[in-house]
Amino acid sequence: MRTTALFLAGVCAAAFTTAAYAQASPDAQQRNLAIEGETGSGESNEIIVSARRRDERLQDVPQTVNVVTATDIDELNLRNFTDIATVVPGLTLSSNGSFSNSATVRGVSFNPEANGNNATVEFYLNDAPISSAFVFQSMFDVGQFELLRGPQGTLRGRAAPSGSMTLTTRRPNLSEPGVTANLSYTSTHAFEGEFALNVPVVKDVLGVRIAGVYNNQDGNEVRSIRAETDPAYFPDPYATTKGIRASATFAPTEWATFQFMYQGLKFRNLDYGQVVSASFVPNSPANVPVESRVIAPFDRLGITNPSAAGQDQQAYVGNIDIRFAGQKLSYVGSYNTNTMYSIDSKDPADYFAPPRFPLVSRAVTDQVGQAPACVTNILATGIPTSSDTYYGCTLSMAKRKSHEVRLSSEDRIAGIFDYVIGALYDHNENPTRLTTEQPAVQSNTTPGNTQLAPLQLSTTIRDSNSTERSIFANLTAHVGDHLELSGGLRYIHYEEASALVIPGSINFPREAVYHTTIYAGSIKYRVNDDLMFYGSIGTSWRPGAFAVGNFSVNQTPLERKFQQTDPETSRSYELGLRASFFDKRGRFNLSVYQQDFDNYVYRANPGVLYVNYRTATSASPRNFNFVSGVTARVRGLEAEASFQILPRWSISGNFAYADGNIKNSTIPCTDLNNDNIPDLNPVTPANAAALQALIPSGEHVAQCTGYSGRLLNAPKWNLSMRTEAGFTLANNVDAFARGLMTYRASTENDPNNSNDDIGGYALFNLYGGIRHPRGNWELMAFVKNIFNTQKILSLGGSPITQSVSFGNSSFQHPRGYYTINVTAPREVGITFRAAFGSR
Repeated sequence: MRTTALFLAGVCAAAFTTAAYAQASPDAQQRNLAIEGETGSGESNEIIVSARRRDERLQDVPQTVNVVTATDIDELNLRNFTDIATVVPGLTLSSNGSFSNSATVRGVSFNPEANGNNATVEFYLNDAPISSAFVFQSMFDVGQFELLRGPQGTLRGRAAPSGSMTLTTRRPNLSEPGVTANLSYTSTHAFEGEFALNVPVVKDVLGVRIAGVYNNQDGNEVRSIRAETDPAYFPDPYATTKGIRASATFAPTEWATFQFMYQGLKFRNLDYGQVVSASFVPNSPANVPVESRVIAPFDRLGITNPSAAGQDQQAYVGNIDIRFAGQKLSYVGSYNTNTMYSIDSKDPADYFAPPRFPLVSRAVTDQVGQAPACVTNILATGIPTSSDTYYGCTLSMAKRKSHEVRLSSEDRIAGIFDYVIGALYDHNENPTRLTTEQPAVQSNTTPGNTQLAPLQLSTTIRDSNSTERSIFANLTAHVGDHLELSGGLRYIHYEEASALVIPGSINFPREAVYHTTIYAGSIKYRVNDDLMFYGSIGTSWRPGAFAVGNFSVNQTPLERKFQQTDPETSRSYELGLRASFFDKRGRFNLSVYQQDFDNYVYRANPGVLYVNYRTATSASPRNFNFVSGVTARVRGLEAEASFQILPRWSISGNFAYADGNIKNSTIPCTDLNNDNIPDLNPVTPANAAALQALIPSGEHVAQCTGYSGRLLNAPKWNLSMRTEAGFTLANNVDAFARGLMTYRASTENDPNNSNDDIGGYALFNLYGGIRHPRGNWELMAFVKNIFNTQKILSLGGSPITQSVSFGNSSFQHPRGYYTINVTAPREVGITFRAAFGSR
């Protein structure tokens, strides 16, 4: 605490302030675009952001900020939000097509386990806090993407220990009409069409912009082996996005600006889980059944029925700025809804498929009034129903509204001080319904002599909501021409309430109220216009996690302990420099940091073995993602550099390193040999009695004490490099070529799984084409993963297993396959863009 106090005393000197959060203003976007248009390249050394609520050069911000402009998105054919990670090292983005999106920054997993969707990274759309699902589907007509690394929340938005991401859409041009179109098609049958229409209704006063997107592609490109003999029931995978956005800007006077955005979007996808035969997996148990169909790692095949998901989004964001007497009063309000559903196969091992069992018709065995709900949802996705299909149907309807008001200075007080004060209200509602078909066998004999009992339908209800109210204050002191000190506070009042109900058996209500204060401070010293040093400190906070899904009716105190954690806190220190050289043709930024966590949310992934009681007398071995609060530390380094070699030839590179480790903590674990070390590649015991005999007496789950290990299943370092060259080909025709290389270092994934470690690998993309010197049109061809690099990204630690129930007992039936994910194949494509008038 003494170190913290001395540091704050030095950098704050009785000031309030906050960590800056990078957001490009509409005016800044127009300036960036103008610069890019003049150079004919996306490499602009004077990117303008409003990280501290005023326009300033990116090189002047005393924090690590990564910016991806609209030009970068077009030039590199970044069709999906997850593609941004290819140009931002140290950032990992993933989406499974349904409810699960994740972002990893600075070696810390996303982890939105806590109620209220409190993840380690927060997302913003046009300055309003928003769920990740909206941002992951909003990659059209983008103005700018920004990632601010490190603890956030003291100046704007919610507390986030790892960083914040914002997506800013293009705003209407008030003076010039315009229309743009963008079409892409690739060898993987991916098609995307975008358009935008800009209309200045009243010149310099009122403007409207309408934009839309249609994106259709083959999803994860995994197909079913059963499609070869029964294609009607196993259609090809797909992912389709349809979106429309309307924006309006009203500026009746020089001192007042009103902006509004509406976005409506529909997303649909169908895919299969990819598998690989056990014969390709090292250390596979000897008793795994041998399959007649051998599937290699890069065959991109699955064995089970398809899964599908859909999202229907509506988002409204309003921004108001009122300027008076050198001050600015701002308001940001949002309201959004997202109806999400997913249909998942509940027979991952394809155990119940014919000819293994004579099946009983669903229409006869389903309970009247319950079955149609699930079957109707299946039909709505386009999945054909068949007698050997068993599904879980999840429906979630998320609603969110937020309001933020802030007052800030535009002119310095006494020529020295800048300030921002404000308040935030953010409310989330997440009701979820899950209906699962649960087949059961009539006898535990050989599969050929076993029949299915009538299907049972299980309903799970989970409702959760959270409300956050906070106030914040920020003060920055400019001491002379070289020194700047700042510091800030945010007071947070957080409430959450949730319930998990299985009618007739389980009811888990939960309510909590938290009060906390976070702070941040920074010191910045500018030696000259080309060199700046800075140091910063920041804290963050998240409510405790609540693990959902253990429906055992007989739980021990240790089980219950590993299903919730106390609130998480963290403290981060960062030192950095920003430099430019050769008349700003070159740029180099460097930062080093350390972040310490208490009660970091550790989630056992993919789960640990425990004894699950379906009824008071019926138990089986199961896996569950128990949680625990652990002590952790992350240390890292980030660097970026760019150089304009010639007026039309540039090169840039980014590097990120993060090493996160858990320190001397207690975690839930699978420890069948009782050596206090998590088992490597554990084999699931055949039944509950066999598992119970290996767990300490009286417990249903094991724990490992004094555990120290890796914090994150991600590469410790990665980098990207990009270059572009252009030249005049003919009158009003330029030619260009660009290349992008991304490298991911070797990765140790799940420490309990020796099969999923990944060696380092590089991916190379090439782009080339012709364009108008002022960007009126462009024709571009590209090849992604040009060498068709094939790499296994994840591999299950045990064979796929199906739990089968009969009477009051159950057993695990393995198949000779493991789950697997691999790199995307080589993709060749072409893009045509046209623009007339304003962009």
